[in-house]
Parts: sequence; structure tokens; C-alpha cells
Amino acid sequence: MEKTTVKILIIDDHPIVRDGIKTMLELGEFDTYVFTISEAGSAVETMLMLKNNKFDLIIMDYQLEETNGAVLTKSVINLYPNQYILTLSNYDDHTYAGNMLKAGARGYVTKNLSAKGLVEAIDSVLKGKVYFSLRLANELIEHRILGKSSIELNADNPSLSRLSKREVEIIKLICDQLTNEEISKMLFLSKRTIDNHRQNILNKLGMSNTAGLVRFAVENGLVT
Repeated sequence: MEKTTVKILIIDDHPIVRDGIKTMLELGEFDTYVFTISEAGSAVETMLMLKNNKFDLIIMDYQLEETNGAVLTKSVINLYPNQYILTLSNYDDHTYAGNMLKAGARGYVTKNLSAKGLVEAIDSVLKGKVYFSLRLANELIEHRILGKSSIELNADNPSLSRLSKREVEIIKLICDQLTNEEISKMLFLSKRTIDNHRQNILNKLGMSNTAGLVRFAVENGLVT
């Protein structure tokens, strides 16, 4: 069977990660595809590559040095509406996956995926499908469609019951060591709005600093 050549742009700010993915895809033996890989380490490099080349698929990291995948994905899709984007991330979290889906990505997988699993994800996205791991897909259904949240799953906890879904989402991002500015870009909200949310969370929980907030999140199962 004749194999299809797929041009992929890998976006990751760690050269060793880009090199690993490139080696895995270009040297791997796959039944239906042959991959040719280009690389970008920043948003600026990404836009230059897209201006001068056409790619069948972009594989994008979620957390980049000067921005995040959701912000960059939105910028790419605004300029190239038909561009397929697959997120390859360290973060196995429905919040990040939902942000990428909202921004225009077609899939979200984690970096512990096997070569076979990555090619399966690539194949699905190239065929116009949306691809997520089963666990993330189930969480997205619960949180985004059914409207369930960590609060509802811990309804008996009086402290959690005082928090809104948005506040729980922000707590998780704070625990991932994101700044208010980074959170504002990720959630498409102003920095002032995030500042206000953060202060409201501390007030509701009777805390004065981030250390107490992180401890609260761990003790109540919001993060692991």
C-alpha cells in the first residue's frame, strides 16, 4: 500500500522534546503514513513557519515559555481557519483540554503516549475527528456538557460549596504555578478579573496567601 506523506509542525519550547517527537515519527515504521517534521520553539517562529509553509498538522505543547497553547492556537486559527492542531502536553487535565478545544484545537493527548497512540491521534485529527483520551473525554463531558464540577462531586464539603466553578478552575491553575496574567490569557479574561477572583477566593476561604490555598486544594482533592 502506498503511504501518505504528512507534513507536521512541532511547536515546543524544549528542543529535546521536539527532537524526540521528530525522531519517533520520522524514523518509525507506520502502515499508512510517512512523516516530514518541521520545528518551532516560540509563537514568533510558529507564525513565520506558517507564513512560508503549509502543514497538514500542527503538534503543539500546551505550556510555552512566553504564552500558552490556547492563546497561540486561537491566533493560528484566526489566520488559518482550516489548520488542524493536536495538543501534546504534560498536563493531563480537562481544564487545559477544554481550553484547547475552545481555542480551535482538534485533539489533546499527553506526552507519555506511545508512538502508536500518537499516530492514532494524528490519524483521527487528519480525518476531521476530535481526539481525546478516554479519561479526558469523560471529564469534558461531565464538566462542560453536564455542568458537573469538583464542587458538586464534593457537595458535602462546606468550604467547597462557597466556591463557584470558575473559582475552582482558577485555584487549579494557581496550583500549577501560573501567574494571574498567564491565567487571564488562558481563560480569555482580563488580568483585573483574575486579580478579583483570586482575592475573592482567599476571602471566602479565610486565607491570606497562596501557600494556604495550595494546601486547601490538595486536602480537598482539587489537585493531586
